[in-house]
Amino acid sequence: MVAHIFAWLFVFAVPWQDMLVFPGLGTLSRLLGMAAIGAMALHVLMRGKVRALLGFHWLLFGYLCWVVLSTFWGVAAQQTVWTSVKTLLQIFVMMWVIWEATPTPARLTSLLQAYVLGAYVAAGSTIFNYATGAVSTHAYGRYAASGFDPNDLGSLLALALPMAWYLAARAPSGFQRWLNRAYFVAGTLAILLTASRGALLATIVALFVVPWTLTQLRGGVRVAALVIVLGAGAAAVRFVPEFAFKRLSTTRSEITQGTLNHRLQIWSKGIQTVPARPLQGYGPAGWYPAIGLDQAPHNTYLTILVEEGLIGLLLYLTILTLVWARLLRLHTFERRVGLTMLATLAVAMTPLGWAGHKASWLVLALLAGLSDVLAPGRPSAVPSRPMPAVPRERARRVPRVTAK
Repeated sequence: MVAHIFAWLFVFAVPWQDMLVFPGLGTLSRLLGMAAIGAMALHVLMRGKVRALLGFHWLLFGYLCWVVLSTFWGVAAQQTVWTSVKTLLQIFVMMWVIWEATPTPARLTSLLQAYVLGAYVAAGSTIFNYATGAVSTHAYGRYAASGFDPNDLGSLLALALPMAWYLAARAPSGFQRWLNRAYFVAGTLAILLTASRGALLATIVALFVVPWTLTQLRGGVRVAALVIVLGAGAAAVRFVPEFAFKRLSTTRSEITQGTLNHRLQIWSKGIQTVPARPLQGYGPAGWYPAIGLDQAPHNTYLTILVEEGLIGLLLYLTILTLVWARLLRLHTFERRVGLTMLATLAVAMTPLGWAGHKASWLVLALLAGLSDVLAPGRPSAVPSRPMPAVPRERARRVPRVTAK
């Protein structure tokens, strides 16, 4: 129980981790993660057994081993190399903690709720900064939670949308259902305030979960969905500044005709480095030495390709594919929510360098847990249509007529 509480606190802190950083120690989520690892290790020792791992975890371990192996030919400074490896190792252990902390649907949903509540904190800080006029230091007219980059924050908030929708459908109490439904208003408003075009695309994918799953829910939930949409729209029109709408309106033109805010040039430089080391890459933290410029990669997949080569990228894509394949086995509602979460993550990582970001790996860990504890055939798995759209009418008994 104590180990699960620390895991819950860690997940809760991830969406707003940059708001509270301790000098010399790191973010709050890092400290809570270390506490969760210690508590879970003690729990496992006292229990005397480890929960059987999935193929997902063994693939992740293989990817970790490849990253460690690539340190032998890495081109970055040794201190930077081992910092990256240590971060990935901590993430791997933390994913094991999440796995051990989610043996039942109730434990899994509690961690999903922790992430949504943490996203509430980040969204609240963003809205507060807008209300008080605290403009983000990254770009004029863009708002974000204290300490956050608007692009990272927008994607973190978008990831919580499918989680909130799932919890709103499964929550046992009316308060919890409306708490998660209200996140669609607060979260969407905060995402629009960031004026992040990448986050907008991820949000569009995340919001697709609503129409895609409405047929699996009863009529009252459909009415609630309409109320949510109207509330989010009204809040956006009332509070989002004109600058944000103007910037977001250029998303399509930037994709079709523009440079994606100079990202195309950065990606081109990254791709040009691949032929020199196509299979092995340039090692951990090798992006900057490889391209010779102090420009962030702005793409998770390209970062992995440059640093870990085609072998590392293949391992990473195989991890995503395995999660996708496991989600396909779930009941209809859970499958559609899980696939939306995975698609939201895949889109969010495209304009961001999230190869070593806690949130991206955390979502994969939660999806792996979802694919296991809600798999058909398990005693605790939920039925395919727990909330039928139209209640079935009982067949009327017709009196039997006998011939005289």
